[in-house]
Amino acid sequence: MKKNILIVEDNKTCMDALVEIVKECDSTSAIYCAENSAMAYKYAMEERIDLFLVDIMLDNAVQNDVSGIVFVDKIRKLERYQFVPLIFLTSLEDYRMCAFQNLHCYSYIEKPFDFKKVKEIIGDALKYPVKDDRNNRYVYYRKDGILYSVDTEQIIYIETIRRTLYLHLRDEEIKIPYKTCSKMMHELNTEEFLQCSRNTIVNRSFIEYVDETNRYIRMKNGKLLELGRGLKKNFLKELGYGN
Repeated sequence: MKKNILIVEDNKTCMDALVEIVKECDSTSAIYCAENSAMAYKYAMEERIDLFLVDIMLDNAVQNDVSGIVFVDKIRKLERYQFVPLIFLTSLEDYRMCAFQNLHCYSYIEKPFDFKKVKEIIGDALKYPVKDDRNNRYVYYRKDGILYSVDTEQIIYIETIRRTLYLHLRDEEIKIPYKTCSKMMHELNTEEFLQCSRNTIVNRSFIEYVDETNRYIRMKNGKLLELGRGLKKNFLKELGYGN
């Protein structure tokens, strides 16, 4: 299974070295690079990260900086990242026990790097079993700086209209600006949701009827949705229609 790896490191030389080591460990992994905690948090929210490599000190201009630990403490409070493998990058002996005891640190890498050892640690961490996202019932979005979760079992269908994504739930409608259907499909990562047109995703549990000839889908809430010509064949196959 392809894994998403986030490297949070402000030193470009160290960052480049870690990227090369990760590629040697698993060439199929997607690697995201962040030089500060704000960028790292954005990646963590927009992608599903399977391994974190985080430098404890992300701002050398700040004395006794521990912004990497602050970032990890923040993401550990999110359900989906409570136990995802995380490796600290540090030259500070004093933070080892804090990292292991309080933040569920998988391991740590000391600077300067011992490349053979680093490769072994990252390679072992990549073997850590990934939680099956099909059992994860929630997707997340931000509004006014606050992180909200949505129970996917409540979503009837999703559509994009003029750069805004709409989640149509049983009892409400949620608007998420500047998010695409393809991005949402990646975050959902579940067989329960199928894309039926360029701008629409449906929850198969709420499909009442599919008119193959006229290319429309009737949802259980009465909504009629277009079945795109280019997606029709695969959509029907996923539903088990025909051969």
